[in-house]
Amino acid sequence: MAQRTNKTKLEESSLVYVVSNFDGVLTYKCPRSGESWLFKNHGASDTMTVGQLRTMLSQKPKYIEKGWIKVDNEEVVQFLNISKYVKNTLTKDDFERLFEEDPEKIEEVLTGLDSDYSKISAFDLARNKYVNGKLRDHFVIRAIEKSLGQKLDPNS
Repeated sequence: MAQRTNKTKLEESSLVYVVSNFDGVLTYKCPRSGESWLFKNHGASDTMTVGQLRTMLSQKPKYIEKGWIKVDNEEVVQFLNISKYVKNTLTKDDFERLFEEDPEKIEEVLTGLDSDYSKISAFDLARNKYVNGKLRDHFVIRAIEKSLGQKLDPNS
């Protein structure tokens, strides 16, 4: 008989640091507690309780599934069983670093994205860098366009 592993117990009232991974204003109101959060930009942070995160996951799962909210505590990620969403979510900083890699690596990562939000975020960032002249490598541009299926040049 396989030995059963004990799952970590966390108090519902434990505070957890969360960060907005949404490029823009993001709001959330907890249906259970009635408390509201306003994240004014990408990277804005606040705290929530484990219970409020559990409510978010059951009532408004897109906040976690689409990577709009990033839980910055590995123990809580494991406890809520959301690691599958966390590992497939790339931040703006991740994309910035990715666009400095070689084209093959860029294609590999971008074609492996599960989340439509991540694909849109990658495209928006790449297009902005392209339009502002910060993304100039032809091979990198082609890799991004091929992977995301859209042209970065808004005039084409």
